[in-house]
Parts: sequence; structure tokens; C-alpha cells
Amino acid sequence: MTGDAAVRVVLAPNPSPMTLDGTRTYLVGRESPAVIDPGPALEAHVAAVEEALGGVRPAAILLTHSHADHAGAAPALAERTGAPVWAAGGGRGARVDRRLADGDRLETDAGTLLAVTTPGHAPDHLAFLLRQGPTDAAGLLFVGDHLMGEGDTTLVAPPEGDLADYLRSLERLRGLGAAVMYPAHGPPIPDPAAALDRYAEHREARIRQVRDALRGGGPARPGALVRRVYGADLHPGLARAAEGSLRAVLGYLERRGEVRRGLLGRYQMVS
Repeated sequence: MTGDAAVRVVLAPNPSPMTLDGTRTYLVGRESPAVIDPGPALEAHVAAVEEALGGVRPAAILLTHSHADHAGAAPALAERTGAPVWAAGGGRGARVDRRLADGDRLETDAGTLLAVTTPGHAPDHLAFLLRQGPTDAAGLLFVGDHLMGEGDTTLVAPPEGDLADYLRSLERLRGLGAAVMYPAHGPPIPDPAAALDRYAEHREARIRQVRDALRGGGPARPGALVRRVYGADLHPGLARAAEGSLRAVLGYLERRGEVRRGLLGRYQMVS
């Protein structure tokens, strides 16, 4: 466990190419804390979170979204601590005691957590902005999977991911003016404005690459486009995610009227 008086981190033992060094469970506050993303349903992790709480009942267990590496531990942690589960969508096996909407608040002894709807990675995705006092103009922002602590991209793939929503949510986060962003995977992001610029620029570059690949190589299915866009250096463990990302780009361009999909699932530029 790492962290300071306001924010503590319990790192889950689920490293992978998609989760980096694992899922970070955040404990915000000490006397009346919030648990943000209780993590995967691993007994060792649930026990570590419970130990970090030190017998204190959380004010609530907050889910940024319902993917298993974030929400899987919610049922066990809720049962052991008696804390309610708050989320925008389903809890993947956990009861959800309160359905969160944009602007809903939770009071902790570390400050007020504000729910911010940020669909894109998932339709039920939320970020949580911590205001530590009435004069705290910036605050700390817990961004779930909307950004990662390393690199300049995160997974946005159908059927749950939507690229247009994701780009709008990036702008939404920019408008919050946070001082630091805390992703669920990877270390804190100390310069939110620069990171948001990188993520937006990466997506725009990927959209241009897909346009160029279709113009230069002709109609193709998403699997064939992976080779054209990402090349031979793509890590094999990321091939499926890369195809999902391209499907999101193709869906985005199709809704904009720039590409169309043929009967055999091959996409081509409209003009």
C-alpha cells in the first residue's frame, strides 16, 4: 500500500499488457473514506483493501465502471465492510445501492467527491473529482480507465467503447482543470493538460492512419487493417485490443459518413 493522508493506493496483483502493473484501488480519506474501484475478485486483494481500511467502514464503494478488474471485488468488500456500492451502471455481480448521475456527491473526511460522467471506454464510465475545501479550485481527479498512467492511449473498443463519446469526455475532463489525475492503471499523472492533449492527438492520428490505410490499400476488414496501421512490431498480446480500437475508429468514421461497410465486412472510403 502506498499514498498520503488524503489518498492511499492498494495495488491489485493482476498485471498484464492491458492493466500495466495492476489495478489501483484508491482509498480517499481515513475516518470516513471512499473506496474507488475495489478491483478484481482476488481474495488477496480484498484482504489487502480490508486491512488498509483498518476496521473503518467506508462511506461508499465507488465504481468508475463495471469491468471486472475494477468491480469484481465489490461484492466481497461490501459484505465484509457493510459499505454501500455506488455506480452509474451494473456492478457485475455486486448489488448497486445507489445509481450515480452526473454531479452526484459523496462526502468524505478528505473532501467532497463529485461524480463526472465520462463515457467512451465504457458507457457507464465515471470519473470522480475530489475537492478538498471550498478554496480548492483544481482538485484531484480519479479517471478510471479513461487515461492510463503510462503512454498516450487506452482501450476504446465496441461493443462498449465509443470513440465519439470518448473524445467528448476528454474535453469534459479538460474543463475540470484538475491538479493531478489518478488513473486505475499506472502512476499519477502530474500534468493533466499535457496528458489530455497527448491522448486527443493520439486518437486524431489514429483516425488519420485508418483513412490513409483505406485510401492507400483499398477496402479491408478490421483484422487486415491492424497489420496496415500498427505494423509488425505490435505486441501479440495487444492484437485483439488493436483490432477493437480500429473497429471503434471505423464505427466513428461510418457514422460521420466517411466510410461504408460492405456485405463481406470490408470497409472502404466513401470518397
